[in-house]
Amino acid sequence: MTKRAELRRVLSELDARLATNTERGPGAHRLVEPLVERLRTPAAAFLRPELQRRLARHVDADDSFARDRIAHVLAGACGAAALPALLRARVSDRNDDGDTLELDLLDLFSSWPEASLRLVLGCVASDDPGTRLVGIWGLSVIDFGGTKFFGTVADAASDPDPRVRADVMSTLGSIFGMGNPPRALSLLSAGTRDPAPEVRGAAVAALGSSRDETVTDLLVARTDDTDRGVRFWAAWSLARRPGPHVRAALERLAADKDSDVRDAARAVLELPTS
Repeated sequence: MTKRAELRRVLSELDARLATNTERGPGAHRLVEPLVERLRTPAAAFLRPELQRRLARHVDADDSFARDRIAHVLAGACGAAALPALLRARVSDRNDDGDTLELDLLDLFSSWPEASLRLVLGCVASDDPGTRLVGIWGLSVIDFGGTKFFGTVADAASDPDPRVRADVMSTLGSIFGMGNPPRALSLLSAGTRDPAPEVRGAAVAALGSSRDETVTDLLVARTDDTDRGVRFWAAWSLARRPGPHVRAALERLAADKDSDVRDAARAVLELPTS
């Protein structure tokens, strides 16, 4: 049997095991891993079109276990050529409820930095908001401290899609925001007044680590937000902040109509202030 024929046989066996529902228990990983590792070789690169079709099918089926096994094979066999397919897979499943898709992308980013950056910037410029989300995530990884592409992410704070704007708020609240702290703070402050509640909530959560004097007043203002999620994050972001107006806001939230908001405010009230 030729090498290619053998690899096709292994892929068929992997397909069969991934399609067997009874093998999705604790031992599923152990059963398929030897097959996955046998396919993670440059000799299997000729299978890239077939692997890409399988990956797309498993993503569409919301099958994170099969998705991650095929993505792992694709990354190992094809290297940089696997990047477009793995980035597309992350568009449809950004929560990474499996265990290797994100790790494979991180490894590819490290091994192929120029190709990765080019593709990630293309994602940021996409007409599809889900793809733009993946691009922002990719830039936050590739440019960890925001030293090179802070402006690109910051500009997305005015994206027409609220999911993208919310993701920008979270990114600016991370170490990425250190690329330009004053602008990050300005954009996060503006985000607390965004029309979309998910953006306001993300901005309020991101501001929790800031000790800028103006931030506390912004957070207190959001304790009266009409959205329960925003009030919830306002309670947590007010943790350990001194001042009678902070305590009054938290006491008001401790009687909020929403139980999660009440619980958060009561927990924060028990913490010492700094």
